[in-house]
Amino acid sequence: MGFSEFILVIGGMLAGVINTLAGNGSVITLSLCTELIGLSPSMANGTNRLGILTQSIAGTWSLHRSGKLLLAGTGRAIFLVTLGALTGIWIATRVNDDQFRQLYPWFLVFIFIVLVLKPERWLKADLHEESREAWYLFPVYFLIGVYGGFIQIGVGVFFLAATIMLARKPWKNANAAKILVTGIFTLFAVFLFHSRGLFDLKTALFLALGQTFGAWLGVKYLNHYAHAHVASYYILLVITALTIVRQFFF
Repeated sequence: MGFSEFILVIGGMLAGVINTLAGNGSVITLSLCTELIGLSPSMANGTNRLGILTQSIAGTWSLHRSGKLLLAGTGRAIFLVTLGALTGIWIATRVNDDQFRQLYPWFLVFIFIVLVLKPERWLKADLHEESREAWYLFPVYFLIGVYGGFIQIGVGVFFLAATIMLARKPWKNANAAKILVTGIFTLFAVFLFHSRGLFDLKTALFLALGQTFGAWLGVKYLNHYAHAHVASYYILLVITALTIVRQFFF
């Protein structure tokens, strides 16, 4: 294992932990793919998906084994996000590299704005009531799915925001549903990106190794450290800012 591969595993592990605790870990893995390995943005977008899939499987299984896979009240959200994601994946596999290269930095700017607005405060919600989902949540979940299928980065934060703040579901239910639904639609993404040649297997495997272990760590400590997401927030803020500077000015 060379230096680059070692960094991929460590970065993947960090991303796996962050994605399990909240979301936005793909800022790290996409940045490693483009800045360290030198993949094009569209190739990085596809390569990133294998690790997302394996971390979702590891996270879901770990939650299930610990009796924490709480999905009550999230069935419609899971279905609508999956449906939207399939549309987003189809779009992503048909966007050429120049188009994706132009869009990618602006997605990073958008994520940075969300981070600066401190969405982690939403994650502190500890709701217990089972509320009825309003009609406007259906297109919201569908659009979140389209976004997640298209680029993945930040979809976890958006899903949590909609499920906790709008649908008023408990944080643990929302987070469990986020991990599960991400795995479901990413399974399709891996096959579609691979079939279009937008997939670097070696890079994907090293990232997946780290992300799988990171997801296991994230679930292991999820309920032991109430403020574990705070460190991941600041790490993401710095990495996102540096990547934006790199994309726009270098």
